[in-house]
Amino acid sequence: MEFQEIIEKVISLPGCFLVFDEKNDESQNTPEAEDVFLDIFKEKEKAEIVYSVFTNSKKNSIDLLNEAKILLENQSYARAVALAIMSYEELGKSQIAADYYSGILPESEYKKAFKSHKKTSYASRYAALGSHEKVKHGYYIDNNVAKTLELIRQSALYVDQDNYPSDNFTEDDAAFIIQKLNEHHESIRHAEWLNGRIGSKALFK
Repeated sequence: MEFQEIIEKVISLPGCFLVFDEKNDESQNTPEAEDVFLDIFKEKEKAEIVYSVFTNSKKNSIDLLNEAKILLENQSYARAVALAIMSYEELGKSQIAADYYSGILPESEYKKAFKSHKKTSYASRYAALGSHEKVKHGYYIDNNVAKTLELIRQSALYVDQDNYPSDNFTEDDAAFIIQKLNEHHESIRHAEWLNGRIGSKALFK
């Protein structure tokens, strides 16, 4: 499969829904009893910190994307791809922080996301209707997205006996993934403006 086909598959626009056949009576959408959610009114100091993670991660994502554009203009296509993927990771981080702040994700999921590349796939999550083993808190997260993008990022940065980064990516490849990230940012920006909310509450509600 070609690079652009892979990116088209793993980085879809936010605001999507998946519907699962509810054959299982046990819903995966119900938070577990031990889950602890943030109360922004009772925990104001903590809420301010989380909100700053949201805003700073999103700003950093934009900065990384702008730097990827500079690399593209200067014909450094592999590094442009790597920075675009890092931008996507930071965008995912911002959306996790937004959902924790908004009371959608519990603290355990918020903390877990910053210890793995789960944050990457989170930016490409789907709202889910119905029960499925991968559905949690109403959202489907495909960790294969994170794994795929991490492999691409590694191939865009590091040499080994079978890999030389500059041979792997073209100008069209770099321009394509940058455009996908532009679409993500624009979709999220518009949803936040339209709904007056952040994270999933902007995109899905």
